[in-house]
Amino acid sequence: MTSPPRQRFLSLRLRLSPDFEDAAVVALHEAGCLGVQTSPAAAGGRPTRVLLTGWFAGGEAIRPLRARLKRCLRAADVRVGPIPRLVVRREGGWVEAWQRSLRPMKIGRSILVVPEGCRASARGRAVIHMRFGQAFGTGEHASTRLALRLLERSLRPADRVIDIGTGTGILAMAAGRLGARTVRALDNDPVALRVARRNLADNGLARRIVMRRVDANGAFRPGRFDLALVNIGARVITDLLPALGADLRQGGRIIVSGILVEDEGALLEQAVRLGLKRRLRLRRRPWSALVLERVARGPAA
Repeated sequence: MTSPPRQRFLSLRLRLSPDFEDAAVVALHEAGCLGVQTSPAAAGGRPTRVLLTGWFAGGEAIRPLRARLKRCLRAADVRVGPIPRLVVRREGGWVEAWQRSLRPMKIGRSILVVPEGCRASARGRAVIHMRFGQAFGTGEHASTRLALRLLERSLRPADRVIDIGTGTGILAMAAGRLGARTVRALDNDPVALRVARRNLADNGLARRIVMRRVDANGAFRPGRFDLALVNIGARVITDLLPALGADLRQGGRIIVSGILVEDEGALLEQAVRLGLKRRLRLRRRPWSALVLERVARGPAA
């Protein structure tokens, strides 16, 4: 009897400065990475380079994947030069090891994220079940945890929420679980939307959360939401902030995450010019997350 064939994956290796490591990990996940391994690229002391190995589903078409990687790395301001060649691998052991290492995650005072294959008692928490998939936002990364903690502190029961760059849908689902009036989840990546729709179905939220494939730059209509969730990265947030600020009602809030601490100052300066004031901030270095509130009727001239 022949043994079943091993699962096929695509792998990508990036050698880069340690200064870009965290931003590159986020960019890889946004591009659809299943998992990332990190190791020093030089022995002894602090390495001058780190090696990131990203794993992708074997069914991915290589040319669109390379284009998506280039776009995500550029958006995260990660300098790696030309995108390295993607290599076909038939080694699935890393996936099983990674999945076995996952545990239910208590986040903040009221959220419990339960990865696929795990069991946990809710004990009064809002439970979010997460499948493994090719999208960023399983709750493991610090930027997602920071956004969830700010969400539970900022959400009001009557809020109309918009989640931009929803990824797996984790922030949108948390908003739904915590009592938002309405939730819209947007992404321009069909892979992310497929993963998010499965997660919504698993959590019984498919009818409560409206999901759309749309470019965020064209997604806003004035007065249609009270709380925006944006866990993307400083450069993309900077591009989106004028439209977001203009479309928030008076007293509306924007939760921004995926920001490196050193980028926070410039983003806050922009926010002030747009009539937005910082209300809350959480940090887990090198990451920062902010709640910005609309305190003026429109951007400054």
